[in-house]
Formats: sequence, structure tokens, C-alpha cells
Amino acid sequence: MEVVWSNRLARLAFIVVLSVAGVLGIGGCAATSRPAPSERVSQPAEPIDAFGLLRAAADHEALYTLVGGLKPMSTGIWSGSFEVENPNLTELSHVRAALTPLRNEIWYADVQVFDNIHEGKRVVHAFVMHRAAFARMIDRFEPFWSTWGITACTHPSEVIAVVDRMPKADRWRGYGYLFGYPADAVDFFVEAGLAAEDGREVGPGKDRMFIHIPTYAANTGRFTYAVSIDHVPTSADKELAEAAEQILAAYIDRRGKMRNIRTKISELRRLNRRFECAAKRAAGARDTRRTKAGSTDAVLDTR
Repeated sequence: MEVVWSNRLARLAFIVVLSVAGVLGIGGCAATSRPAPSERVSQPAEPIDAFGLLRAAADHEALYTLVGGLKPMSTGIWSGSFEVENPNLTELSHVRAALTPLRNEIWYADVQVFDNIHEGKRVVHAFVMHRAAFARMIDRFEPFWSTWGITACTHPSEVIAVVDRMPKADRWRGYGYLFGYPADAVDFFVEAGLAAEDGREVGPGKDRMFIHIPTYAANTGRFTYAVSIDHVPTSADKELAEAAEQILAAYIDRRGKMRNIRTKISELRRLNRRFECAAKRAAGARDTRRTKAGSTDAVLDTR
């Protein structure tokens, strides 16, 4: 779940359950630009409910990735962990298989394996990206991404693997852009994070407050970003909220028709076509720096 935390990344799996184009690889087992990690299976695990996984994603912040690409990337789908010394990746493999319906010309879904190790375990998150929105975002922030050798054609799994291993400031910025927060908001969070390391007091009510964009399952705490304590809503904030409101209303109207994987995907495709242009316009406003505002995310605030 994309909520605000101050804990270290590796504690995520033990504290909460999280809410994560033709040249890009498409397939049943996530295609990447480099070999996938070896998946050693030590004992059987129950298959994942693929429809339940997809429904939970759309009921939360991933809706804004699946419909229109308002958020280039979302987590909030599934999370887990595995022991590094004796990894059992059965469940992870089942999740990757269950994400197959979200690997096509519109979306790319997979499982991110985090670099950090805590108490002998690695945390893993499922994520989904909207391919076109992802490519546009990379192009818009080319000066940042190009220093890491990342272009609009770089595979999504490779991008998030690189971001996870960036130095703090770049990692915060990279995740902020991926999660679709206003550019000024990302600037603020990076600056505040660096200030905190210098001893400045930060946190809710001290240097920031939060803007929440509702989802079907929750009104707060899912698509959430922080802004400065004296923040005045900008046109970027307003356009992001208005676009999300329209998408959510349409999803609520059509949700009852999404009774299985086939109809869920079909309806989400239809909604994506309907809202992709509007989401693109909102993203243009969101990615224009106008004021000093701020943002955070489940991943942005973990280290």
C-alpha cells in the first residue's frame, strides 16, 4: 500500500501488508532485459487467487495505473518476503503467474525483489505499470533518468531495480516520479529528506501535511502524498484529484460487471481507452513545477 511510513524498507513485510511500447517484453513469466533470479522451491504453496489479486489491485491505488495511467506505476497488489539463505520462492512464482493478465500491450506487472536484507530476509512487492504513461514520464524527466542510462525503452523491471539501488536522494526522486506525484511534491520530499539527515525536525504537523486521493477501498492512505505545512493547492493538485475522481466514479459504475478475470480485464481496457487522454493531460499539469510542495510514498519514506 502506498502509505506514509518512517520505518526502514526491510521492516515493511513485518509491519504492514503493502499496497507496485512494443519494444517491451510481454509474456507469461515476466520478460526482462536480464536473467531472472533463480527460483528454488523447497515446499509446495497454495496457488494465488488471480481474480482476487486483480480485484484488490483495482480497488486500491493501482486503479489509477490500470485506467489511463494517471499513476505510471502502482504497488498495493501483494507483498511478501523470503529467507536469503534458504529461499522458498513458490508463492512469489505463483504471484508472477497470477499477474499474467496484466502483461500485455497496455500494462506490465511483475514482482520487485528489494536489494536490502533485514534479519536475513528480502522484501518483495508486486507492481503494475502503464506502459505508455511510464514511457511518457521517462521522456519528461529525461535529464534525471538519462544519468542512469534509462530511456523510455528500458524495461520496467530493470528501471525499478536500478531505482532501488540508487543513492537516497535519487531513489526518493525516482520513486516519486514512478508513483505519479506532482513534480513540486517530489522536489519537496527530496529536500526535506536531506534536511532531516542534517538534524531538522520533520514529520506530520512539523513540516508537512498530506493530500489523499480516494480509492474504492479507502478514502485515505492509499494514493497519498505529503505537502509542506503551508501548502496551497496548485492546479497540479486539482487536476490530479479531478481526473482521479472521474476514473473512480466510472470504475464504481462498472465494477459490478467485473465478475471474473476476463470481464475484469475487458472492462479495465474499456475504461483505459476512455480516460487515457484525460490522464495524459492531468500528468502534463502534474509534471510542471510551479510551487514548493511535497510528497512521500510507502517506498519513499522507508530508508
